[in-house]
Amino acid sequence: MPKASLQAAWSIINDSFKTDMVFVYPPHVIAIAALFLSRVVDQGNQSDVEAQQWYADLNVDVTDVLQVVNELLAVYEVWTGYVDEKMPDMVSRYIADIAASC
Repeated sequence: MPKASLQAAWSIINDSFKTDMVFVYPPHVIAIAALFLSRVVDQGNQSDVEAQQWYADLNVDVTDVLQVVNELLAVYEVWTGYVDEKMPDMVSRYIADIAASC
């Protein structure tokens, strides 16, 4: 695996710590999902047959890995829509709504 792909996998793993998935899934499942995502982004040098065989040899539940992948993709989708400048106004409106309901 190229060094850039490994670095991307580490970044993805670090991002997973900003979610609750570290409490839901075992570390090896998150690591495999990160490797999978980094390979998809990089397209690596492995052929599809080699990659499929590598994942098959791991003996993990593919369903769990794909759930982690989907959760990570959902997190990245939310993060791309996040705009820091909007937050003070949103928090102020939230506080005002709470105060109005009391």
